[in-house]
Amino acid sequence: MSDTYRLPTPELPPPGLRSAEIPNFGPVIVPPFVDVPEFSQYLTPADTSPVEFETLEPRVTDESRQQAVDVALASDRTSGRLEGKRYAVLEVGTRSLDRQTDHPLVIIYNYTDDEVVEVTIDQVRRAVHEVTVENYQPPLTDSEHSQALELVRDGNQLTESDVDLSTGVGLIVEDVNLRSPRYGHRLVDLRFGPENQYLPTAFAIVDLSDQEVVRTGFVSQEGGAS
Repeated sequence: MSDTYRLPTPELPPPGLRSAEIPNFGPVIVPPFVDVPEFSQYLTPADTSPVEFETLEPRVTDESRQQAVDVALASDRTSGRLEGKRYAVLEVGTRSLDRQTDHPLVIIYNYTDDEVVEVTIDQVRRAVHEVTVENYQPPLTDSEHSQALELVRDGNQLTESDVDLSTGVGLIVEDVNLRSPRYGHRLVDLRFGPENQYLPTAFAIVDLSDQEVVRTGFVSQEGGAS
């Protein structure tokens, strides 16, 4: 005859413990928006206290980053993927192949084929360790942001309407329509308007793969695009 064990009825939180409350500090907006209510009125005040922290040095130095780019672009393994293509180095990050070592990771975007070429660098040997091709959209870089703004500026679609293009902020968006000619392209959604307003006043969709402005328009104060 075997004993029968019955698990206790689960309780949340467990007996003797109190549910932890995570304070919501709300967004920090500088300058504050003039077209929306103050967020703090919706938040429960929370007691806070300063904590000590340590600033960590970058795992890959600026010198190592540039060296990684030079090694990546000089390699036949990389150039074979990029020959005849229009491309740009977007970022140099790190990739951990073991627990002790971080290797520089050079991220290159191929605008011709809309592919990401990732090059892992062996810093000790100063050679390419691995080259892979991926299909995803990395975050927008400063240089791409400037390029997208320049395409909008050259098109005159918004400048003729006195839109201040210097206020433009952007992010990468994707066309999810498989039949769209822009499916998989490097698309930037730019929004323009005063910094102290929540709603933008104008927008532009820019295709960096085809180097053209797809669409521009104005945003009503109710949030609709025109």
